[in-house]
Amino acid sequence: MTIWPRRPNPVFSDEYRLLRETLCEARKRSGMTQRGLARLLGKSNSHISQIEAGQRRVDTLEFYLIARSIGVEPVDLFESVARKLDRLRPDPGS
Repeated sequence: MTIWPRRPNPVFSDEYRLLRETLCEARKRSGMTQRGLARLLGKSNSHISQIEAGQRRVDTLEFYLIARSIGVEPVDLFESVARKLDRLRPDPGS
């Protein structure tokens, strides 16, 4: 029996940390609490806390709903994440 090594969980990557930090910063700038955001999304308070702590992943639809709930254009928020990712991992072709 072959045992394959576990792949690293992307939630703990530097890239995912930047995504979480960007979401958290945007939420705070909007004046929204974790509790308020959870209520708007129909989620538990711990759901938002787990996202911001890196214990839960955010899918594309949830990213969109979070951005809208805190009054930010999802595209603008994603561009902010993309700029940070570009600084972290510059394009190897340039």
